[in-house]
Amino acid sequence: MNDQTSGHDKIYTILLEDIVAGVLAPGSRLVESRLAERLGVSRTPVREAMFRLHQEGFVLTTAGKGFSVKPLDEKEAREFFPILSALEGLALSMAGPLLALDLKALRQANRALAPLARRPLEAIDADTEFHEILLRRCPNGSLLEMIGGVRARLLRYEYVYMKDETLIDVSVAQHEAIIDCIANCDPDGAAKALATNYESGKALVLSKLRAR
Repeated sequence: MNDQTSGHDKIYTILLEDIVAGVLAPGSRLVESRLAERLGVSRTPVREAMFRLHQEGFVLTTAGKGFSVKPLDEKEAREFFPILSALEGLALSMAGPLLALDLKALRQANRALAPLARRPLEAIDADTEFHEILLRRCPNGSLLEMIGGVRARLLRYEYVYMKDETLIDVSVAQHEAIIDCIANCDPDGAAKALATNYESGKALVLSKLRAR
């Protein structure tokens, strides 16, 4: 990766994190010149980042008005949580007995999540790490790539969840239930516990979106 590509990726990452964390609020206009000035770069990497964010579903573009942050949408959350749950459940089933090889790593990842209340971006990273370890024995690379894409679409909704410091312990407990099932050689139980993790997350996020 050359320095220019690396720099463009950095601009993309900064804008993505600002959108996920609500620094760039849902519905707000994204003015290239202002963003470029704030970030200390030319408009080109900002424009490229926004086109990428548009392709990934974080940004809208309107003729004559330019870019804006896509509003949070109950319908999107309602649709994508079950998709991610189903895809991860399939990956879990494909991993089979190999899941037991990662028990230590899963416990370590879950412990890393526990103290991250009030640090939602770090909590999202820790939660993602747990799920990636959970699924890494799946032999289907295309399925894992699909899961990564859907998980990315849910980043802003996961932030809504992780921003509530009281819910970190809920996630840790649900992860522990998944781990216990794997330790007890109960793949069906692990799949059900994973589905519960996502169904609970969806319900809590939807309740918070409705309360806004």
